[in-house]
Amino acid sequence: MKNFTVVDDTGSATNFFFTSCFSGKQTVTQPSGPGFLNWIFQITSGKQTVTQPSGPGFLNWIFQITSAMSILTDDLKGIIFRALPTIEKGTQQALIDKLLGSGLESTQDLKYVTQEDISDLLPAIQQRKLLEAFKNETEVITLDLQMFPSPAPAVTSPLAHSCSSPISVVSLSNTDSNSSEDCGPSILIRKSWPETFQVPWNLMPVEIRSAVADGKRPSPAARRQMVRVLADEMRRHEQNPTRSQCVTVCRKITRQYPQSFADLRDNGQLLGDGYTSLLIQIKNRIENLNRNSSFRQHRSSGDGLKRGPTDTYGCTRFQPDLPPEETDETVEQKRQRMEEIYRRDGTNGAERAEVKQFMETTFCLQRRQINALPAPAITDLREQWPYFFTQKGPYAHFELLTDIKVLRALELAMEECGSTIVEFFKNKPTNADVRAVLSLGPNLELSFGIIQLLMAHFSETLEGLILLANACDTAADVERTLTLPATPRLILCVSGETPGSCIHRWMISLEEHIICEGIQPTFLTGLAAVFSTYYAFNLQYHDDAACTLEFIQRWFIGINPERGTKAGRGKVQSKKTGKIAQKKVTSVNPRVSSLLKKLMDFAWDFI
Repeated sequence: MKNFTVVDDTGSATNFFFTSCFSGKQTVTQPSGPGFLNWIFQITSGKQTVTQPSGPGFLNWIFQITSAMSILTDDLKGIIFRALPTIEKGTQQALIDKLLGSGLESTQDLKYVTQEDISDLLPAIQQRKLLEAFKNETEVITLDLQMFPSPAPAVTSPLAHSCSSPISVVSLSNTDSNSSEDCGPSILIRKSWPETFQVPWNLMPVEIRSAVADGKRPSPAARRQMVRVLADEMRRHEQNPTRSQCVTVCRKITRQYPQSFADLRDNGQLLGDGYTSLLIQIKNRIENLNRNSSFRQHRSSGDGLKRGPTDTYGCTRFQPDLPPEETDETVEQKRQRMEEIYRRDGTNGAERAEVKQFMETTFCLQRRQINALPAPAITDLREQWPYFFTQKGPYAHFELLTDIKVLRALELAMEECGSTIVEFFKNKPTNADVRAVLSLGPNLELSFGIIQLLMAHFSETLEGLILLANACDTAADVERTLTLPATPRLILCVSGETPGSCIHRWMISLEEHIICEGIQPTFLTGLAAVFSTYYAFNLQYHDDAACTLEFIQRWFIGINPERGTKAGRGKVQSKKTGKIAQKKVTSVNPRVSSLLKKLMDFAWDFI
């Protein structure tokens, strides 16, 4: 029983005791009165003194509204948690309070929420994730509608006569007329089987049911049994379900039980859309079952020539507007001023506060020039933006582009999960190359060893990302002695018997030239710079290191868009025909997804 003091329009006070006996009432018509939504919000927030609007049946009406608001609050909590699994409870409640205080009356009103409404509560990336979830929540699903004349009455409703519908469809009849005459044609809404698919949890292994109940991850063996049961049940509806049909089923499972089945990083962040590994397992199982059957279904999709999605992938400020106080002329003047400082002070000027401020202010002009088509040559950009190509230049540009401090993200990743990765490969070396890297022991810097392990696991050669040079080599020496490819490479200037055991400094090459030199003798500072290069210059991951780069992106950096990919559409040899075919492109590389899932499973036991 909760006590509220309600002050009426005349100023007299009356104590009302609201009891739960009214909670079962149905929705009533909203009475008129100024400030209605704010007033209701005050009551539902627990404030005790509010102004009572006029209207009959006030007590009943208040409890009907508060009951509805409680349901809306629970719905909002679920939507926010699915979009941001790691959000703190205090921030989640603040979001809900602000949405309700802004006049939100139902989940359908979420489509009217803008980024400005929640900008003071969440970082930019989380704002966009939440708004995307709001959009998905309020999207109208287009269903197949078919008009059929109503045959003989089959189902009688107490509100209407002779309006029938076949089994397994929903009949929406014309109820405008209260007469018992023919209701006219019915609109039959047919849902596809994936939308109504029921997971046979009663057929699942005991371990799966226990994991779901306890919010824990099942073992790989139990998960494989679950996939077999799911595949068999899905094939009862369709022998060879399409990928989109499998996506619908997988999405429902991972949204219902994210802790048990979703693809999560160690900090709880979703990897991509969260269901990629489960989707791959189910599709592989179905394809295996259909392999020996005569059933064949071929699908194809057209290739687009637009490169925009790859370029903007993972970026939050791909092409920003001018700052409010700036014009095209003023930002160009600042660019020219930086050229003058560079001619006078060289790379030492990069640490000046004036240069740092100018680089941030002119970011919009940098993006405009980089994004131009055809793309400008790197040599031209180096002439116009010399401080972009200093050691910290790529870091700063990447942070403005993605809202992520790339070097700090890599350092934290190595601290949190570096040892887990090494122990995983020690327990389960996947090939001879992995064993060869492990045999080097402690001679390698930890981060360098981890990258070598990843490249060995993915059967990618070290030269696909990293080149080695002598400790005393200059940039000119490297360009003369090494064959530099067009795609980015991290060049380590090393000494010692073991390659990479002693790193003196590093360089970055692009378009067959050295574009950046770093003075810090650590592998991670160079890795952060070369990774930033792919995003700064709108580059696809090249095939020689695509898996490793995507692993770094998703696991270490934490860039996990639900759609799109940074990998190129290369060509591979078909295992079935032996012919060269276009490589399939998926949002998450299957090999990367598989390793991520294995690492997550291993981490549960390792921790």
